[in-house]
Amino acid sequence: MVNSIKLENYWDKGVSYDEYKDIIEIQAKEGILSENADIKKLAEYTRLNLSRINRNDKSIVLEESIISSLKKISHRIHILVISEGWCGDAAQIVPVINKISEVSEKLEMRIFFRDQDELLINHYLTNGGKAIPIVIFIDAETSKEITHWGPRPKPCAPFLKKYKTDPENYTHDDFAKDIQGFYNKDKGRTISQELVEMILR
Repeated sequence: MVNSIKLENYWDKGVSYDEYKDIIEIQAKEGILSENADIKKLAEYTRLNLSRINRNDKSIVLEESIISSLKKISHRIHILVISEGWCGDAAQIVPVINKISEVSEKLEMRIFFRDQDELLINHYLTNGGKAIPIVIFIDAETSKEITHWGPRPKPCAPFLKKYKTDPENYTHDDFAKDIQGFYNKDKGRTISQELVEMILR
């Protein structure tokens, strides 16, 4: 739980899903033209992720059991997602969260850019790192955190453990390939199941 920061302040500064996509599209276009190699590399990741986001928007379909469960929600919940356009996991996860938020009028999603104010992500570190996306469920009436999730679904954990244990034989490229393979096969099912289970607790 986060008590030392006011989540409502970050909620107020958050952007809608459509605004998020517009912003990262601009970031990609401007970054590609940068002479700074690091900025240009992030822009290339962002451009690739925009393609993934658009593909996921069209292809992800929530299961009927998930939709049925979401329609039973009786209290308003704000879903605040900490993200960045260059993040590969976010490109797979944020579109699923958007689909979830569209099912029930009790749910509303906004996105806060991690690097806009690192005070927020510093309260949601993963093993000391600023991994994203982080999904924070907030009671809309009290602005208090209900729970949070992230940065990846549980089946991805073995890939990260393998990479951390033996990065020479299981490189970051191997790790990224396996993670992407999981997302492509899973089509958002595990993400939606884990998130809905947390919402309904």
